[in-house]
Amino acid sequence: SKATVSVLYWKQVKRRGTKPQQRHLKMQCRVAAALAVCVLAQASVMKYELYPYDSVAEVAATVVAGKARFTVLADGLLRMEYSESGAFEDRPTLAVVNRKTPVPQFTQSNVGGTVTITTARAKLTYTAGSGDFKTASVFKVEPVGSSTFTTWTYGQTSATDKGNLRGTFRTLDGQQNGTLDCSTTKMEHCEWGLVSKNGWALVDDTDVPCMDGDDWWTDDSGKMLKNADTEDLYLLAYSHDYMTALRDYTQIGGHIPIFPRNNHGVWFTRWYDFANKDVRDIVGEYERHGMPLDVMVLDMNWHKKDDWSGYSWDPNLYQVPQDTMDYFHQKGLLVAANLHDATGIGKWEDRYLEACTALGLNPSNPGGPKGIPFTLVNKSYVNVLEDVIVQPIEEDGMDFWWIDWQQGESAGGTGQDPRLKMNPTIWTDKMRVTDPKRRCVQNGKCTNKRGVVHARWGGLGNHRYQHGFSGDVAGLTWFNLAYQAYFTATAVNVGWGYWSHDIVGPGDDHEMFVRWIQLGSVSGIMRSHDRGGSAGGCKQWPTATTDCWNVRPYNVPRAYEEMNREALTLRAGLVPYIYTHTKKAFESGVGLIRPMYYHYPSEAMAYPVSMDKDLGQEPTTRQYMFGEDILAAPVTSSAGCTSTRMPLEEPCGVTPQKVWLPPGSWVEWHSGRSYTGPQLMDKKFANWEIPLYVRAGAIITTIPISTGNSIGRAADPYNVLEFSVFPGATSGKAAVYEDDGGTYDYLQGKSGWVNAAYTRSGTQMLFSTNTTGTFPGQPSSRAAVLKIVNSMPPTSVKVGGQAYAFSRWGGVGTWSYDGESMTVRVEGRPAPVTTTVVFQVDFAGGSTPDLSGFKGKMRRGHFAKRNLDETRVTPGSTDVDPNGSPMLRVGSMADTFSYTAGKDIARFQSLVGSFNALFANATAEAAKQPDLLRNSCKESHDTGASRPVRSPSYPFGLTADKEKCCKTCSDDKDCRVWMHITSSNTCFPLADSGPPLEHTPGVVLGTNTDFTRATYSLDLLQSA
Repeated sequence: SKATVSVLYWKQVKRRGTKPQQRHLKMQCRVAAALAVCVLAQASVMKYELYPYDSVAEVAATVVAGKARFTVLADGLLRMEYSESGAFEDRPTLAVVNRKTPVPQFTQSNVGGTVTITTARAKLTYTAGSGDFKTASVFKVEPVGSSTFTTWTYGQTSATDKGNLRGTFRTLDGQQNGTLDCSTTKMEHCEWGLVSKNGWALVDDTDVPCMDGDDWWTDDSGKMLKNADTEDLYLLAYSHDYMTALRDYTQIGGHIPIFPRNNHGVWFTRWYDFANKDVRDIVGEYERHGMPLDVMVLDMNWHKKDDWSGYSWDPNLYQVPQDTMDYFHQKGLLVAANLHDATGIGKWEDRYLEACTALGLNPSNPGGPKGIPFTLVNKSYVNVLEDVIVQPIEEDGMDFWWIDWQQGESAGGTGQDPRLKMNPTIWTDKMRVTDPKRRCVQNGKCTNKRGVVHARWGGLGNHRYQHGFSGDVAGLTWFNLAYQAYFTATAVNVGWGYWSHDIVGPGDDHEMFVRWIQLGSVSGIMRSHDRGGSAGGCKQWPTATTDCWNVRPYNVPRAYEEMNREALTLRAGLVPYIYTHTKKAFESGVGLIRPMYYHYPSEAMAYPVSMDKDLGQEPTTRQYMFGEDILAAPVTSSAGCTSTRMPLEEPCGVTPQKVWLPPGSWVEWHSGRSYTGPQLMDKKFANWEIPLYVRAGAIITTIPISTGNSIGRAADPYNVLEFSVFPGATSGKAAVYEDDGGTYDYLQGKSGWVNAAYTRSGTQMLFSTNTTGTFPGQPSSRAAVLKIVNSMPPTSVKVGGQAYAFSRWGGVGTWSYDGESMTVRVEGRPAPVTTTVVFQVDFAGGSTPDLSGFKGKMRRGHFAKRNLDETRVTPGSTDVDPNGSPMLRVGSMADTFSYTAGKDIARFQSLVGSFNALFANATAEAAKQPDLLRNSCKESHDTGASRPVRSPSYPFGLTADKEKCCKTCSDDKDCRVWMHITSSNTCFPLADSGPPLEHTPGVVLGTNTDFTRATYSLDLLQSA
């Protein structure tokens, strides 16, 4: 047996001061066990993962005390093993693949049988008992110095820790807003968070699959490679330094990969029997409606229909699959398709006979009733499945796979451990992400293309195989929408920061559809999908129906289409910012989505008020950081005026919602209003508004998305970058990561950073940008666009020393002013990326007007006017308004600002100075409209008029006389408090006080009544 023992193993034994022979006897191992230990050391380096991770720790990091071994993997990360045999486990496991980390500074002692290990963060004390860890007389880990870490004592687990901040579980299939308490929910692969308010978290890696030298998890007979330790624990003791805890875990658990840049953009998929022309038409619809699209996913309909499982093109739909794939790729799209692995390789598959030959099976009797049975404990089967069956489809142009789920969590020979750590989900995720490297090593079929998968969560360690599919949404309800916000952010606590949810809306609630798209736009993955509710029995042809789900963002009334386009364009434009945070996830374990307590651990409002109820319903579980500089608080409830009879063609209310702002200064994205935290705000949001708050002084980098250039933009190199500088600081900087977007070259350092910085001094702003690093496909030149948010117009602009003139409509080499957002826009000329480009923007001296909130007021003012215009009741729209038509002027002010900024600065300054007063007048005028509309019926009745009433106080009355308005009223004298609803030919009471009628439960309003419009316009203005 000694002959097979690795040199490394014996060197480690010698370094511990024990002769090999004595050490071997002391283990009391059989020869087979000794051989197993040898294998552990020899098989420590992984072959097919992102890096050749080494699972054997540095000898200097380990401390052995009898049958216990302690490994200091980081100053807050301790491994604690007990092995009855004395042979400790060194092989990688699903959750831990790399233990060869830099040895942190620590001290150790063994006095009187008590072992003490002290790091910068923690002190471990262990006094062995008569047996395993349970018998130890002392076994604890205490904080070092001032810390929020409470002492951990053996026997405590994350399940018993009331401060654990939770993790995630396999899927939301059929789930209704459940708790992430793994002791209660019992959902598959539920994992406790790696962070806790009590400062520690425990990972139990006992009885889980290990992996051998071929990254495989069973022996030749299909038996799971079990952990040799009696107990194998990892303690993360990081106090409230949550981000460092995630960083250090991913040092041992493996890095989060940088998945393709396309996948950070906008996706579409639908369960529908699409043929080749159908999917091209979908792309065409996105293009015609000016909506971005970066990934097209084919649901299970793409393959033959012999079974739910399938790996071969349906030749009736895709007669030349390569042609369809070529179309997508020339559009800049990536393509994925759905797989259900449950049945195995069916007899109907195009390459079934090849698979049988490769496995030495009789095609007539392959072992299963439908073909070759699905198994994950037979390496030969898995390799044939991937290389003979799946790879040819990839060679047709399929970029990655969406692994759907039908095989259960113990099928295919898995489920050999009590906690189902050995499950099909994590293994199918692993094998398809690592296929490119495995094929290169085994078959010489090498590709540099990144492995990526879209699939459910299989347990701790699945973060190496991104990204997540949360399953079929249980139902289209506001509660489920809200829960997804909480579920998304909390999963970051186990490294799973890229959940993708089904983004779909009910056909009778366009408002909910808009809000779901908005949530998706500020999530890890933005993927529209319908699992089948958009077709089938809900279609009552040829009559119209509202029962079908809506998955197409353009298949809605105009107002909602504009909102959907705006949300998707926001997502597509933010790809540089989003992709940069995936690079940060690769480096640090923390990427785009971050719970509030990661950045504000000492703030009570950063933590959930409850982790078991109302999840996503209030600020502490609804909002999160969207990267380092943006706080997202998506709207997850209705405005309260949704019809119960028909889908609303237009929005008719604002949504009240609380938002908590943490300490610091913030700028509201949609309104431009500045705020200072901490504070809990009562806000009201219009349907198009996504509550995003940018750190004051931040630089947010985007790419321009235009109506005629919206398809496949995430794939494009950054030829033009827009840098939005937000107010509130005298200096700031940002860095944008770039690489080729699709290969593993980034692992060899072939990438770049676009750096941006600015300073404000007196009346001048200096902004500069430069690029470091190179990679194949990097643009040789780049144009930078500087956008100064909430800014007065400049007096002069120079870029690279060249003067730029004002242009009303903008253009390269000019500056312009966007009056809608009160933003200076300077469009730099393309310059070599090797140079530093400097923008010099000078402003007039003197006091600077406060433009906070102008953007939101103009947007709302314009929509309030437009809303009333639909029924021609906007004051001043048909007669001269004695009040000076403030609503009309506010609604048209943006263009005036855009023009006068460069043509008549004196007038611009005058308009700025009077704008808030003008807006207040518009609001006051709007406040009169509901009462005027309410009383117009009485005027018609009292005068006996049969035409609209005109009066100085109300220039254009309702087209409603006594007969119309009071047709069903039993008492004519009360007509003034009734409103006729044309669509139902009935009257409803209007309350003289209290909430507006459209908020009254159970009351159905027609969507085009003047009263409703007036109330909505007033709400918009009053809450701006």
